[in-house]
Amino acid sequence: MKRKNVLFGVSICLAVALVTCSLLAGTQRRLHREAIAVQLDDQKPIVALTFDDGPNPRYTPQVLDVLYAHQVPATFFLVGENLRENELLVREMHASGHEIESHTFSHPDLTTLDAEQIQEEIRLSRDALREILPDYSLRYLRPPYGRYTQQVECASDLPLLLWTIDSGDWLHPDAQAIYTTVVTHVQDGDILVFHDDNDQTAQALERIIPELKARGFQFATVSQLLAARAA
Repeated sequence: MKRKNVLFGVSICLAVALVTCSLLAGTQRRLHREAIAVQLDDQKPIVALTFDDGPNPRYTPQVLDVLYAHQVPATFFLVGENLRENELLVREMHASGHEIESHTFSHPDLTTLDAEQIQEEIRLSRDALREILPDYSLRYLRPPYGRYTQQVECASDLPLLLWTIDSGDWLHPDAQAIYTTVVTHVQDGDILVFHDDNDQTAQALERIIPELKARGFQFATVSQLLAARAA
């Protein structure tokens, strides 16, 4: 019985190791992709896809693959404490032309913190990213849960940036529901929020992106969208 248990344990470890190696190899290949090019026409509608709470080692690669297949740039609001163990994913985001922004370091409700604690969350998030991308500068902070107060705004040295359409993938991770929510309400200038922590979001994107392109929508990072609409 002990021998069987040992063999079973070894088999599980080998399977996990093979999956891990496969994921790492896939990410390494994706690091050599050319960056997604964006040329916006101000006369056509523009939207920005944003993703919170990553990177997620299982689901973020799925989202990145969908975005690259459709040549769509996006903005990832990353949680700082997730970065070190997902360095290759962060590098892939950057290499593919996506925008990276802060979603704090440990994803707390900032309205429950004092000014010093808020600033520490931002500092730690920035430091974690600089360990991977030393020359990259954060532009925006998305407060977890979308919760903020005037104190949060004053304490942050980054502008807060929320969204205009919530895909609802955090509440009901169902591809059909996510798709319906987005395509029913989307308008020019919208910032859509998703979460790259489930496979339903990636499945929904496979339908959302072609549908919006067919309607004449263009895709941009949040910085590109805001710059285009401010011009």
